[in-house]
Amino acid sequence: ATGRPGRAYPVAGATFLNGIAVTKDGTIFVSNTRPPECLYKITPSGEVSTVVAGKPLVLPNGVAIDQDGNVVVVNVGDNAVMTFDVDGKLLKTEHAFEGGNDGIVVMKDGTKYVSSVKFGSVSRIRPGQKAEIIAAGIPSAASMGYDSKQHQLIIPMNPNDAVAFIKLDE
Repeated sequence: ATGRPGRAYPVAGATFLNGIAVTKDGTIFVSNTRPPECLYKITPSGEVSTVVAGKPLVLPNGVAIDQDGNVVVVNVGDNAVMTFDVDGKLLKTEHAFEGGNDGIVVMKDGTKYVSSVKFGSVSRIRPGQKAEIIAAGIPSAASMGYDSKQHQLIIPMNPNDAVAFIKLDE
């Protein structure tokens, strides 16, 4: 009602908290992009733990929850798109078309959209297929959201003080 934050969960040792996603039960997963490169888990009761530390994380950034409740993380440092279970076990690694990734959106059918802040592109990874570029020329394509009403991706272009909209065709 006041607009003030309700709770805060200090993350000891964090140096650059970046991507964030929340499961249906309220568990928070957040990436730490600068060393120590890791993925933190914050339970609904506020318990903080590290679930993944070091490789295969290489400047981890975007975080999303897939249709099975797993955690999907993209790296800025390479083109890996990694799916972990909620306890940090690596289940699979896919690859975006380009590296330097920032945003990740996971659709109900398992299709993943990944924005590259470095190359200004968006990759689409359909289940069981290689990545393809569906958009390019987006300056500093940062974190990404999905508008289910208009069936489009929404991508901030930070240095341009603008937002890109990418209508999805399927």
